[in-house]
Order: sequence, then structure tokens, then C-alpha cells
Amino acid sequence: MRRSVRVPIAAGERLYSRWEYIEFLRQGCADFVQPDVSHAGGLLELKKIAALAECHYIPLCPHNPSGPVANAATLHIAACTPNFQVLEIMNTDVPYRREVTTERVPFKDGLIAIPTGSGLGIDLNEDAIAGTPTSRVTCATTKVH
Repeated sequence: MRRSVRVPIAAGERLYSRWEYIEFLRQGCADFVQPDVSHAGGLLELKKIAALAECHYIPLCPHNPSGPVANAATLHIAACTPNFQVLEIMNTDVPYRREVTTERVPFKDGLIAIPTGSGLGIDLNEDAIAGTPTSRVTCATTKVH
């Protein structure tokens, strides 16, 4: 499909490890790799996938609709990955998001600041989490600084 369209293709959100990305990259399936830290095995696996993509001159554009913890992890990957290009991120969300974590995502001029606290830079409010339903989110795209 990539060779038959002029629009750049981002794909890979449903590939679950670097081993699945090896053939995906070899075949030239996409212009951007889009692994998800929640699906692909966490921070280290996402970093390895990004390195494989970099060896193929393909930018990293992580899939990132999974909530504040995955967002914080993905922001940290973005900050330390040479081939990072753009991040999919939740722009509007469930009304209780600010109650369940200390996450704040300051957007300025299309950029996002990386959390600076210990660990991933956010804390969880387990009492607030216990009372929340599972929900789908609306996503937007932005760059990270």
C-alpha cells in the first residue's frame, strides 16, 4: 500500500515486539513507525524498536492514546530518541484525568514539556483511580520539546 499512495504512512501500533518490527521494516511497510509503549513491552522494548527504525532511516511517531502513565513514559522516550518526530497525544479526555494523577501536559507553541519529577514524573492517586470507569479518548497530534 505504501508504494501505491503519495500520503506518508504511519503504522505499527498493533505490533507487539521488536521481532515483529524486523520484517515490517525490512519490507518498507511505513514511512513512520508507530509503536505503543503499552502494547510493545514497555520503555526498553519501545527504545529498541526506535533503534531498529533508525537503522532504516524511519522516524518514530509513537501511538499514545492510553492514559497518563503511558503518556509520561512515551514523553520520556520521545525526549531521548534521535529519530523521534511527532507524538500522538490525548487532547481531550475523561473528566477525572486530573484527579487520578498529578500529570499536567503543558502545551505551548505546539510543544509539550517533559515531566521532571521522579520516575516518570507523575504520581498516581490510587483512591481516585479505584472509582473510575474505563473510557475511550479523543486524540490530537503535537510535537514534543
